[in-house]
Amino acid sequence: MGFLSRDDPAPPPTPGLPWEVELKREDGQKYVIYSTVTCIVLMVLFRFAALLVLRLTNSSKTGTAPRLSTKLVSVIFNTIAFSGGLKGFFYPDPNVASDLYGYSPHSQFHFSISAGYFLWAAFVSILYRGSRVAIMYYLVAFMACYFALNPFMHQIGNMYLLGQGSTLVLDLYGCGMLLRGKKSKTNLILKFFHPIVFFVTRIYITVPASYTFMVELFTLLNSSTSHNPQVVCFYIFANYTFNVLNVYYFISLLIGMRTPDNIGVNSVTMGKKGRALMKVKWFAFNLNWFDVGFTLSFGDVQTTKLKIDNSSYTKATPGLTVPLVVMAVAINMANTVENMENPVQSSLVVSAVTFWICKFISWINSRSLQIDGTFVVPKKAPHNPNELPFDHIPPVKRLVSEVKLNYFCVPTLKNGGDENLFQTLIKKTPLPKGRDAFTSVHVIMPPAAIKSAAAEKTVAMITVGNNLRENPKELHVHRLSEKFTSSAPMDEYATVFSVASDLILLKADRASLVIFVGYEDSNHDFYAAMIGMLPFRGVSMALITQRQRYGDLLTYTSPSKVFNIEGVNAARMGMFPIKAVFGVLPDKTADATIKPWIPVDIKPYINNVDQVHHPTINLPFKVGALTLPMLTHNGSYADSIESLRDLCDTHYNKKYFPIVSCGETCDALGYGTDILEALQPGYYFNHKSGETYKCWENYGTKELFDQISKARAKGLPVVIIAVGGGVNGNCIGLVAGLTNSRLIEVPTTPMHYNDATTSAKKAFSLVKSNKILSKNILGCFYIPELVFCISETFLTLSTANAHATVGESCKTMNMLGRVDSKQGAQDYFNIEGACEFASDYTKIVQTVGGFDSLVNFIEDPQTRKLKADICAVGYAIREDRSNTTLAKKRDQLLKEFRERYYALGPEKTNAIKAFLSTVNKEIVSAKAMFLAYSDPFEKYRALLFEYAHTLGHGVEAYANLCYTRALERGVEVPEAAIRLHGQCVGMAVQWAGQMSFDLGELKGDGFALHQCFVYLFNRHGGFDFGPLRKLFDSLGVTKEEFCEGVLAVVRRDNKRGYCKCDDTKSVDQLVTGRPGKMMRSTDKNAELRYLVEVEEEWQERVLGMAYDGAFDKVADLDTKGKLVFVNRKELAKGKKSLTSSSDDVGEFLHEAISAVYGV
Repeated sequence: MGFLSRDDPAPPPTPGLPWEVELKREDGQKYVIYSTVTCIVLMVLFRFAALLVLRLTNSSKTGTAPRLSTKLVSVIFNTIAFSGGLKGFFYPDPNVASDLYGYSPHSQFHFSISAGYFLWAAFVSILYRGSRVAIMYYLVAFMACYFALNPFMHQIGNMYLLGQGSTLVLDLYGCGMLLRGKKSKTNLILKFFHPIVFFVTRIYITVPASYTFMVELFTLLNSSTSHNPQVVCFYIFANYTFNVLNVYYFISLLIGMRTPDNIGVNSVTMGKKGRALMKVKWFAFNLNWFDVGFTLSFGDVQTTKLKIDNSSYTKATPGLTVPLVVMAVAINMANTVENMENPVQSSLVVSAVTFWICKFISWINSRSLQIDGTFVVPKKAPHNPNELPFDHIPPVKRLVSEVKLNYFCVPTLKNGGDENLFQTLIKKTPLPKGRDAFTSVHVIMPPAAIKSAAAEKTVAMITVGNNLRENPKELHVHRLSEKFTSSAPMDEYATVFSVASDLILLKADRASLVIFVGYEDSNHDFYAAMIGMLPFRGVSMALITQRQRYGDLLTYTSPSKVFNIEGVNAARMGMFPIKAVFGVLPDKTADATIKPWIPVDIKPYINNVDQVHHPTINLPFKVGALTLPMLTHNGSYADSIESLRDLCDTHYNKKYFPIVSCGETCDALGYGTDILEALQPGYYFNHKSGETYKCWENYGTKELFDQISKARAKGLPVVIIAVGGGVNGNCIGLVAGLTNSRLIEVPTTPMHYNDATTSAKKAFSLVKSNKILSKNILGCFYIPELVFCISETFLTLSTANAHATVGESCKTMNMLGRVDSKQGAQDYFNIEGACEFASDYTKIVQTVGGFDSLVNFIEDPQTRKLKADICAVGYAIREDRSNTTLAKKRDQLLKEFRERYYALGPEKTNAIKAFLSTVNKEIVSAKAMFLAYSDPFEKYRALLFEYAHTLGHGVEAYANLCYTRALERGVEVPEAAIRLHGQCVGMAVQWAGQMSFDLGELKGDGFALHQCFVYLFNRHGGFDFGPLRKLFDSLGVTKEEFCEGVLAVVRRDNKRGYCKCDDTKSVDQLVTGRPGKMMRSTDKNAELRYLVEVEEEWQERVLGMAYDGAFDKVADLDTKGKLVFVNRKELAKGKKSLTSSSDDVGEFLHEAISAVYGV
């Protein structure tokens, strides 16, 4: 009796398809196993062949070999299944008695092959935790084919195999896409042919047949004949499920939500309306289980998937699954060998077959990996597949190990190009992540005086090509200065920043294509690299060159030899400004390994044996997986400088040229000159201070560039040392990046230490006529070889600097909360390696007492007088650097200043030290959480640190404009009205919280906790708007003028271009629900960046509230222990008083936040 209780007659010979094997009924189960093994073996062989052919033909698509092999296997099996289903359904064997009963060798063979195919698919999906829908489908399909082997439904069951016709189309489409691209003629045909085949096979034929099948199954279930009811019920379930999914899928195709283009390796497909559809493309057999099919043969093959071409496949060792499957085959083979009843003989056969097949597969493995050495890397320890990105620390020393650049041949450029040139540039220049088209085009060309006929015609052809488009792009043409051919560094510098500034003013952003049209002297191609690097959030730079030899496409040096963009410089972390090169030479890919990252070795001063003179703290920090040494020296000022000198002399072998950069205040305090005197002979670069001077004009001088040129002529490495605050570090760091110099930062403010140095971005603002048009908009990514903090320099902070430090800290506490908790880890599950630096960032509020003590020390009248005297002497020294008497006087005053600090006593000095140490550690850890592995260039997830910066930058720029107006009009600017960057961010945190409240995203306790961070640190008024309002009143600035002035800066914010928004909106971040939980955009490209579109009217409302003093408040606990916010005006008038200490409020806030996080 069969499994479904019918004996079947012996089948007579019948004609079959060419590949058919006439099976006996009992052979079906064996062929299931043979089919599974054949899938594996064919995949290995195809991969080997694909790598060999692609390698021998010098194809650039060798990375597609693993995926191509799976496609070819899929084509073979689906061709067999579809052909078998077609014959078995329409031309059944005469021995098939009915739709359900009767035996067909033809159907037995094809159901066996298909069952093995689906069994393998289900096994791999389970092993690699694929979609539950996919696993269900594969198992159901396997069981449907397997149960048919008994035999059952040998006629009507072929409808399941017919459906593989649509899958076959997808497989062919996938092969074409990997080899030729989406727009090949064949693929364009297949793209539209697929829905037709799908409809015919899975709807037109299958749905009516399924109805008949269901009727027969229910009849069978109700009959008195002895049948297995579980199997019949299974077929009812399977038939219903397949048809529901078929109909759903086809309807989705009709409404345009699913096409072969969006069937790939992702687990979620986004429809045109942004809806998430099914979590698996279950009918497309170019699925995840095919991608990991190669892993089934070779173990842990794929660690990351960056592109659809699987270029991230890496070396692996044979997995254990191969011997297990082969052993099963060997056992079957042994059982079929005649006269082998002896168990010892059978065991030997099994062992021998298993051993030699495994050896063969291992040989194929080793040979195929030798063919394409590009993908061979040291084997990495496998990580738990259940592990979230948050918990997975990549086992790498750097995220980017090489830099690549494609050179494309455009033959028509010999004559200046033709009308197709523009389309070629658009098509072949890589788009920024998340963009499907460029929004604008900017063409940079030589001045007319050069009289380059080729360049002029090229630009004309670009313009013609754009005009011929159905929808022409917004196009701007920029001419270089006539001095651009000069070899004087200042002329080169001015030319670069003049054009880069114009790009920003004309709203070039990360979605803009910039085309640099070179002329006959290709030495000036370096301008493409320099200009392409500067728009901070990025542009896509395409270089059209007239060079007759490739040269080094990854290194660009100016004619003066001062400026140099070297792609392999480790300090750039693999960021290269030119995205594509076009010329008349044959196509070529330039690639090079990035040089090793060798920072200053600080080990001698970590836990130094002499803790009296060299007590230090090392702050762990990484960016792009590169370790950035950050050392705080807590010893005396003199011992600290001695340590810095020792580190530099050791690292550079006493052969280097130091350039110490200092602003006005730092210079007056003598920090810069003291450090330079301790080092090797060098150059002292003193410049103006302040945000208004954070511009290229202030940081580029003839003398500075001459000193760099002279040092290089002597063969000395130039080491630029940024001593001072964050503005100085950012700007002189950019100069280091432009000149390819070494960089060391010596921060004298906490903001510079924990915020500026922990970012690879070094940037100028766009400033015109002392007006800040856009903050931090022109820059590059460049990391220092050492960050060395002399803790005693923090004692000379201003009150504004102290408040700026906590302003940025409040931003961080509100955006991250307690990531050390389970809930916090879930909030940022997608930040790779975050666990290494995750912490309770809100613990900063527990040190608010130390902050109060620091501000009280700074504001003490005697402290202020001492500092003023020191600065006065310092200004006098600036006029006469050789005056040793003045220098000794300043040293004595500084000594008295430090003695006054230590006279505060251990309780207060320890509290101040705890505050500064905690702030530095937590903010550095917060930055490392994102920059270490997830987003070192701060273009995606790390944009989160721009929280409260949109309006913060706006009010900062407008305040600086008013300071300049006051100076011009002779109006005194009170010190209380000075607002530094971090203070403006702190104020903007309150405004962002109010916008969330207005939108209903923050309510009740969540809103109160969010606002409390800044109000807690506002007892000294550092975040009040009132002093600014008084200055505005004295200048006649109305509320409307203030709001418009801020919004004018916001409209040029450097985050624009990430989201598509019109002129009445801007890009911002907002908190939702509670501190530590950021609102996410509905734009799928912006989702991971936590960017949302904000209406200007929302921003204007909160700015108006700030102007009226609505946020000038202080956090307190009332007599009942309830959190309250007391208005500054009420405190000033004596109507209310504070009833709790800041320490008590800080502890309350920390406990409340911890309770929200369940810790």
